[in-house]
Amino acid sequence: MSSNYFDDITHRLVTQKGSGSYVILGIIILIIGVGAGLSLHNDWILYVAVAAGIATITSAFLMIIRQFERAVILRLGKYNRQVGPGVQTRLPFADNILVVDIREKVSEFKAERMLTKDNVPVTIDAILRYRIIEARAKDAILNVENFNQMIQQVSQTTLRNNIGSSDFQDILSKREEINAKVRTIIENEASNWGIEVTGVEIRQVIIPQELESAMSMQAQAEREKSARVTYGESEILVAKKFEQAAQVYAENPVAYALRQSNMLYESIKVQGNTIVMVPSESLNSIGFGNLGTTIAYLESTKKAVAKDQPKTDGKQ
Repeated sequence: MSSNYFDDITHRLVTQKGSGSYVILGIIILIIGVGAGLSLHNDWILYVAVAAGIATITSAFLMIIRQFERAVILRLGKYNRQVGPGVQTRLPFADNILVVDIREKVSEFKAERMLTKDNVPVTIDAILRYRIIEARAKDAILNVENFNQMIQQVSQTTLRNNIGSSDFQDILSKREEINAKVRTIIENEASNWGIEVTGVEIRQVIIPQELESAMSMQAQAEREKSARVTYGESEILVAKKFEQAAQVYAENPVAYALRQSNMLYESIKVQGNTIVMVPSESLNSIGFGNLGTTIAYLESTKKAVAKDQPKTDGKQ
């Protein structure tokens, strides 16, 4: 975290001093203006100087607090009261006004090169959202020197402790639980300072390149394993279907013969003039055991092929 960032958050706590300087300035204006008006015998200079001096002195007793601010008044170094937005009064030289912004703030913090419970080096970026409780603005000013820097350090330490007690896979898969746990711990600490933690979010988890490559290979192996298991399960289902079909054909020889005939016709139809070797057992099973019947079947097959041949040539 750069020093410029800490300088920026430090200046969010504004110390308003110098209310007594307005009184001194007003007195100087009165003295110079009245002296000039009397020496020059000019009533206008006298009136303007008196009006300007009184206005300057009066402004020293007043202050304007904006809507998103709350002011704590320390009178002679001791807490006097807390005031809200609008025009408020103060005592010059006696009151010290401390103004604090109560709007919600966002702060970045990280844990660099931390080892998880299972010895995985990680770097984690996170953001913290918080705001000062309106009724307890004085606690944020009086109970801690710099509440912005304090909550920044507590957040970083809490995150590092939780990473060290968590497994790497839990950090990746259970971010919401870790966010809630870190927020609870920070909120317990910040309650003493009048600060409400509105959210903690892990934004990014960075791991070394070598580990990232190894995890990628592991994920690829897991996907291949899943694919092989799915393929094996599909083979089992297909085998069961074939087993059921075999039972049907065993109980109905005619259906089996028709299926063989249809398969033979489809193969010849697709292959055109290709010679198909048919076992004699298959011919016997469909009624083509004698020579005459076989010749008749082959002639009908040739006719079917010749009939389909012109269509095939036309397409080519």
